[in-house]
Amino acid sequence: MPGSRWLVLLAATCLAATCLGGAITATAQSLSRSVSDDGLPRVLAYPQSGRMLPSHPGTGRPAAATGGAGQAEFGARAETAQEVWALWALQGVEPPVGRQSIIGPDERIRVRETTAFPFRATVLITFGAGRCSGWLISPDTVVTSGHCVHSGGPWGDWYDRNSYMIYPGRDGPRAPFGSCSARRLFSVVGWTERGRDDFDYGAIKLNCTIGFSTGWFGLFTASGSLQGVPTRIAGYPGDKPLTLWRSSGRVTVSQPRRVFYRNDTVGGMSGSPVYYQRAGCGFCAMAVHGYGIYGRPPFSTNNHGTRITAQVFRNLDAWRLNP
Repeated sequence: MPGSRWLVLLAATCLAATCLGGAITATAQSLSRSVSDDGLPRVLAYPQSGRMLPSHPGTGRPAAATGGAGQAEFGARAETAQEVWALWALQGVEPPVGRQSIIGPDERIRVRETTAFPFRATVLITFGAGRCSGWLISPDTVVTSGHCVHSGGPWGDWYDRNSYMIYPGRDGPRAPFGSCSARRLFSVVGWTERGRDDFDYGAIKLNCTIGFSTGWFGLFTASGSLQGVPTRIAGYPGDKPLTLWRSSGRVTVSQPRRVFYRNDTVGGMSGSPVYYQRAGCGFCAMAVHGYGIYGRPPFSTNNHGTRITAQVFRNLDAWRLNP
């Protein structure tokens, strides 16, 4: 019977890995990694905190040459009009559902001083499928949405690692910290095999250590509700090509694996940090932005991102430390 064969296959799978929350690996592209992330955190009363990694401001010195600690793989330089146009023409990547949304009046503000911290630790990501946003969490690790590294679900695939270019603190035609390419892509099986929005996060390992110059964001977990916590989002929206924009708000709905807010976002901002300035942590993220309005409440009235749970924290920390 087909059902019996399915049970036998499931039992065999569970002998090789823990069925719930085990280290199930889904690999596709060479040098890409995927790990499991199935555990839900126990919800306790806020503001009890879990773990945190503090932010770091870096040296703030723009890259002037290639090579060496704290410098870009491709140093800051004047780009040709053709190069700028090619980047400008890329479309902002949208999630599979829920176009990122302006909720009410557009309250986004352009960041003019992109070399100031933490904005210099926010990155523009370009690759074959378009443009995304991200944020550094170490000298050579960028956090972004899962759908910015893998198209998601059982029929999805990894994007071409060789097509990636990452620009910290980019401001229109200026790339004050130069750029870096990618040497490894990461996500989790909740996204790469199941396409679930609450597992939609990933990371990019860079071929440089530009974070020593730009600094990096921190991240934290909280064991209870985040409702009412301030939210700041900074990224590169598709309707404002190559320029950095920010918005402010508060957490409107807090779920175990999602954070909802009314900060204004547009396609291209997938992967942006959802953060605030937290005592003892600095500029620290609570979620990875990814989705706009769709479906029923709270999805129909808010944008949202994947919450940094204890398991998400462990994965990001492992990727950060991955050589």
